[in-house]
Amino acid sequence: MKRILIATTVGLAMLSAGCSGTSGNANPTPTGGSTPTSNSNADQTSGLKDAKPCDLLAESEVTGLGLKYPGKPKQVGTANSCDWAISGNGGLQVGIRTDSGVKALNLDGDKITQTKVGKYDATKVEAPDGAKSACTFAIAVSESSSVVVIGNLTTTSDDTAAACDRASKAAELIAPKLP
Repeated sequence: MKRILIATTVGLAMLSAGCSGTSGNANPTPTGGSTPTSNSNADQTSGLKDAKPCDLLAESEVTGLGLKYPGKPKQVGTANSCDWAISGNGGLQVGIRTDSGVKALNLDGDKITQTKVGKYDATKVEAPDGAKSACTFAIAVSESSSVVVIGNLTTTSDDTAAACDRASKAAELIAPKLP
C-alpha cells in the first residue's frame, strides 16, 4: 500500500506541476506571422472545461486495460483528475488542465520525446522525475490546455516500458474524445 501511495504521489506531482523552476527549454511565443486563431483555441479550451476525466475512458476501455472501473475523481492543484487502479500493480491517472498548455508544464524525466497522440502533439516523459515505474503523455489540446495521462506500476518496478505501454494505450483511447 505504501508503494502505491508513493507512485500516486509522484503522479499527482506531475499533474500539479506548473511553471516552477528554471529547467527545460524556453520556447518563446511568436509575435508575428501566422498563429492559431483565438476562437479555435477558446473553443478547444471551452470543450475541455466541460469534460470529466473519469468519463474519458468507457468501462469496456478501462477493463480492457486491466484497470478497475469506475475511476476515482480527484482535484489535484488546478487539474481535475481521475485515478484507476490495478490491484498490486499501480494504475493510471488522467488529468485535465484547462489553464496550462504542455509548454507551461514542468516536465522532467529520464527521456523526453515529442510525439503524436491521435491528431494532437504530445510530450512523452519516461521515468518522470526519476520514477522508473511511471510514464507520462502530456497531450497539447491547445496552447493553453492539456490532458496528462500517467501510467504507473508499483514503485519497486523499474519497467518504464510497461508503464509507457499502459499510458500510451490509454492516451490513444482518450485522444478521439478531446475537442
